[in-house]
Amino acid sequence: MTLEPTSIMPLDDVRVIDLTHRTAGPFGTRILGDYGADVIKIERPETGDPTRSMPPFYKDEPGLERSGLFMFLNTNKRSMTLDLKSERGREIVKELVKGAQIVVESFSPGTMDAIGLGYEDLKKINPKLVMTSVSNYGQDGPYRDYIGIELNLYAMGGSMTSSGDVDNEPLKTAGRMVSYHAGYAAALASALGLFQVEFRDADGDYMDVSIFETAMHSIDMRLGRLMGYQYTGHIGTRPGRAVAVGGGVHPCSDGFFLMTGGPRFIPNIIRMIGMEELLEQPEWGTAEGRANPDRIDEFLAHIIPWTLERTKEEVRAACEEFAVLGGPLNTIEDLVNNPQFVARNYFQEIDHPTTGPIKYPGYHNRMHREGVDFPKRRRPPLLGEHTDEVLSEIGLSADAIAALRKDGVV
Repeated sequence: MTLEPTSIMPLDDVRVIDLTHRTAGPFGTRILGDYGADVIKIERPETGDPTRSMPPFYKDEPGLERSGLFMFLNTNKRSMTLDLKSERGREIVKELVKGAQIVVESFSPGTMDAIGLGYEDLKKINPKLVMTSVSNYGQDGPYRDYIGIELNLYAMGGSMTSSGDVDNEPLKTAGRMVSYHAGYAAALASALGLFQVEFRDADGDYMDVSIFETAMHSIDMRLGRLMGYQYTGHIGTRPGRAVAVGGGVHPCSDGFFLMTGGPRFIPNIIRMIGMEELLEQPEWGTAEGRANPDRIDEFLAHIIPWTLERTKEEVRAACEEFAVLGGPLNTIEDLVNNPQFVARNYFQEIDHPTTGPIKYPGYHNRMHREGVDFPKRRRPPLLGEHTDEVLSEIGLSADAIAALRKDGVV
């Protein structure tokens, strides 16, 4: 792969065979597609990727082409249907591998080997191939064959110890952040493998990504809380509960606002809410007095009535004026309309034959090389939309494709 002066994106001319499903693997291949790779997503005939049947659905109407999760994970890809249980389907994968640089898969460990599509099989066809496997616990070890879901991987990876409260059971944060973190790792691993091939003149490589291991890598908050335990004896905190004077999540007239205080900033907060007279009292006039945990409830009694009378934006503006650390807890609507995102044209509107034009999150970074501008993303594909197109690219005739369809191979 050589980047010509006319090349638009870093991964132009790189072909990725996407054998992933659900969340982690598809997010990784979406990142590769964002940067120019030709990602061929191989899906099961008729049903496709399981996320096609997972909510939320556009306007709450279920359908294979209406899943918001699928659409988010699969922009900049082409979809072809292929039955990997059939011998002819596996032969087609091998034909595709001949012209590919990267294969990413997320089947259970051992599955690809069992059907003759493991790395040892595919590198005989294409010695320069980079193959990335994304699995719950990795391709070996005592946990290899364990089932894993977002909830237990989040817990086992260590993060849940910091998202609970000493008085309550640990809590998981919302969303699929463990899976997305693994997707980032898979994209990076694939790119590093490609770098070896292109710039070190090396053969291809096999990249083994464990979601369990990537979850352990994302426990920075936990480490800080464990250090705090050495001094306070408390383990973690539930979001919204103040653990220091001046800190915590406070209600506003239109939502919530996170404020961080501490002895240094409490005078600024006190001035911001118009209670300067407190600073003349012994318990508030010194750093030692302000740091006393006995001040927490007293402080909340002062600040909560003040925030309840104001919107999140009004509180944010006041914090800016008085040099107070804090920020609003933004809803999705807040983010879509955030002036910073609007100014940088972050969100992209993409048309789709089922949903019409809707907004999608933008790219993960920007390049400022002269003459390079990120193109508008291609919409997520319809199930099997590019099957005939991809098969014709490996030399199959219209009659041969029709025969495959008749036999249920595609």
